[in-house]
Amino acid sequence: MAKGLIDMSTLRPVAQQHHQTEPGSAEQIDTLLRLMPDAAVVADAAGKIVAANSGAESLFGYPPAALIGIAVDSLVPERFRSRHGGRRAAYVTRPVPRPMGAGHELWANRLDGSEFPADISLTPIDRPEGPCTLAVVRDLTVQRAAWEAGAWLASIVSSSEDAIVSMDLNGTLTTWNPGAERLLGYSTDEICGKPFSRLVPENLRPDVEAQIARVCRGVHMPTGDTVRLHKTGLEIEVSESLSLIRKPSGTPTGVSAVLRDITERKRADRELRRLLVDGQRRERWLGSISEVRLAMLAGGGLEQWLDLIARRASELSDADGITVSVVADDDDSLLEVIATHGKAVQRLRGRRFPIKGSVAGRVFTSGRSSLAADPSDLLSTDQADAVPTGLGPLLFVSITTLHGSDGVLGVVRSAGRATFGPEEIRVVESFGQQAGLAIELDRAHGDRERLAALSERERIARDLHDHVIQRLFAVGMALQAASRSITDQAALGRIGESIEELDATIRDVRSTIFSLAVRTSDRVGMNTRSRLLDVTSLAAQGLGFQPRLLFDGPVDTKVPEDLVPDALAVVREGLSNAARHAKASRVEVRVDVHDGLSITVTDNGIGMGDSTRSSGLANLRARAVARGGSMTVGKGDDRGTRLHWQVPLGP
Repeated sequence: MAKGLIDMSTLRPVAQQHHQTEPGSAEQIDTLLRLMPDAAVVADAAGKIVAANSGAESLFGYPPAALIGIAVDSLVPERFRSRHGGRRAAYVTRPVPRPMGAGHELWANRLDGSEFPADISLTPIDRPEGPCTLAVVRDLTVQRAAWEAGAWLASIVSSSEDAIVSMDLNGTLTTWNPGAERLLGYSTDEICGKPFSRLVPENLRPDVEAQIARVCRGVHMPTGDTVRLHKTGLEIEVSESLSLIRKPSGTPTGVSAVLRDITERKRADRELRRLLVDGQRRERWLGSISEVRLAMLAGGGLEQWLDLIARRASELSDADGITVSVVADDDDSLLEVIATHGKAVQRLRGRRFPIKGSVAGRVFTSGRSSLAADPSDLLSTDQADAVPTGLGPLLFVSITTLHGSDGVLGVVRSAGRATFGPEEIRVVESFGQQAGLAIELDRAHGDRERLAALSERERIARDLHDHVIQRLFAVGMALQAASRSITDQAALGRIGESIEELDATIRDVRSTIFSLAVRTSDRVGMNTRSRLLDVTSLAAQGLGFQPRLLFDGPVDTKVPEDLVPDALAVVREGLSNAARHAKASRVEVRVDVHDGLSITVTDNGIGMGDSTRSSGLANLRARAVARGGSMTVGKGDDRGTRLHWQVPLGP
């Protein structure tokens, strides 16, 4: 018999009165009420309480015997009383037993007005005074709190975005919330009863089984990141926490697992790590670029700068070897390796290979970076045997200067390593630009040194012309003047020989001036200034002396290349006319470059006469007019001829 239920075999229910001979006496009812552990009251057909035990008095807060005689409706909360009277009357008409736990949500009212949830069983009984109803009342406050807590917990589990599952001690899944269905794709019916290992990648199952075993032994397992399998087989990154489930008695009954999708967090972590790596690489790159540029400013030389560039490019691109190749000095169809870094390519320094037919040559020609997988592409196909073994992915970037492509930077990794990524390609390209800057700076230093040497030679030539030759002329003229007063033929012969020696000396000095002024090196000979010097030096043979050539303005930088042939033609024609017609002892060529190009050729000869209408001068005039300029030929300041040719220069 359940606790709190009265054995009604000692009482005679109303429905069985025709089978019973003696109704239940008041003494029997009082005895049973005292023995009952639950609160109990007996009410007559009118709803008046005729008996109550101490449990009822304690539960409802009434003094002893205070319940006797009051309406049973007073024990019902006021909001239910209007309906309770009708239900009570209907029960009296058709009395049937109603056990506890019948599923009704009932509330009772204490003397102080407080309410509590209750479970009430009803049993009709017969008394000599008439039919009555025995009501046994149990306070459900504690049970209701437990039910609400359980319902609240179930609501949390059901509404949680996290996957919350449970399994028995053998690892068989027993519960599966909607969050687990969303995360892992299985419905409750599909997965419950299946082993938890179905959700675990095969390579992780031994570890998971060991973790569950430790949890079952009561060992606390911290939350950890792992991967679990979706129904489709896709691996999902999750944060998982395993906990032991115990009965109220403390006996383990299973294991719960809470899984949270951390795919986005992991993606954000990876992106953050990538940004940190990129930031560190950028800091190192900026530091390396600054180091390279400071080294260039500090001096040194091209070889030292390129070695530094190769070393830093190798470090930042995670390469195993770097080669720097430029056009060979004596053959512009070949590339020559002039700098290397890394043991893998060290012995390639000094190696030459053709531009045509090589990957590096294509990069040199196109100016676009290129990846290659075949290590033999480091040089040309006909030199594959010279490429060291054990090399893998290759990257070639162009070395570009103001003159265009000047070389190629080759970057190589060992065999088996990954190819170069976009960020690494950009890093190497930046070092290719630095290599181009180093080459350009080296050229500028060379040009500066050559210009300094040229300036010094021009100064020496000018001093020779303005001082030494003039003094020699003065000495010769003095000897000629003195010879007029000498009658001794032998002395006159010696004076004549001395004058001739002076003339020879003057010619030698002029040759020296020419050699100083015209050439400093083969490379300088390609600019506008040196080409004009070449023309004047060639005219010296026809003139019998070296013409004077003066420059004013940025001749080499401001005169466009397509105008240079016209300038050379003007100087050549002017000197040629002076040599053929002027009989001059002095010719001066002046080249001025400001808003336009102006060339003036003057001599101290007898003038050109009808030669001013020559076809050569007509051609020069046509050249000037075609460029929006003009040409005039006339008398010099004192005597001789003055040719002036001028054209405007673009902005």
